[in-house]
Amino acid sequence: MSDRLHARISAGVLIPGVSPRLAGALIGCAAALTMMPEPFSYIAMALALVGALFPSTLATWGCALALALTQLARTPDAGDWRPYVTLAVVHLLHVIGALALVVEPGGSLQVRALLRPLRRWLVLQLPAQAVLALVLAFSGTNAPRGLPTAGVFAVIAAACVAAIVVLTLRRR
Repeated sequence: MSDRLHARISAGVLIPGVSPRLAGALIGCAAALTMMPEPFSYIAMALALVGALFPSTLATWGCALALALTQLARTPDAGDWRPYVTLAVVHLLHVIGALALVVEPGGSLQVRALLRPLRRWLVLQLPAQAVLALVLAFSGTNAPRGLPTAGVFAVIAAACVAAIVVLTLRRR
């Protein structure tokens, strides 16, 4: 009789709810140590740690902003790996920071719940990395001579806007 009163629910594979916070801190600190000069890396690491402890302060986004702003000090080079990794990490910090805001640290999180945000992250990264490669190829010291750089950027921007409009209309 007691078997009929107890329901069994299978939630799949669970991870601790504090995992998005830990991932944000680890990714932010690792990126700050490897891609930033010394005084600024400490600031970005502190922001990543504050964002892990108190997600409502939005310090994770401050760490992402510091990482992105460091790229302004570098000369644009399509062969350099840092801009590509920075783009991916900044976007990943955004996704993880948003998850840290909604997941209770004392609870648990289904691994299946992570698949959709990570799939969206990957789908957005593919065209973003391609656009970044084009922008880096046509800027800086490696830019082909005789090609109007502003015109190339205008065409890239128009193509991005057209793609967004087409995708938005398709969903409706």
